[in-house]
Amino acid sequence: MPVEDPKVEKPAEHFDKPKDVVKDVDLSKREKTDALDTWEQDARQRLTASNEGMTGPAEGSDKKDSHRLDEVIKAKQTIGETPNSKPAH
Repeated sequence: MPVEDPKVEKPAEHFDKPKDVVKDVDLSKREKTDALDTWEQDARQRLTASNEGMTGPAEGSDKKDSHRLDEVIKAKQTIGETPNSKPAH
C-alpha cells in the first residue's frame, strides 16, 4: 500500500489556503482532489460543531482556524471537482 503524502492526509497543516493545494506542482490531480476532500470533510465537521456550540475557547481567534469551507469549494471547482454532498443528520 502506498504511503500517503502528509500534504494529502492533513492539508490544513501544510497549506495556508485551499487554493494553495491547487497550485502545488508536486501533487497529482488525484492527490489534490483527495487533499481538498479531506479539508472539506474537516471544514464541515468544524462548521457542524460550531453550529452546535462545541467550539473550543480559542477557536476562531486566528483567521487560519476558521472552517474555510467556501474556499475549499472554490478550490475544488478550479480543478473541475464538485463539493461532496452534505450528509444528512
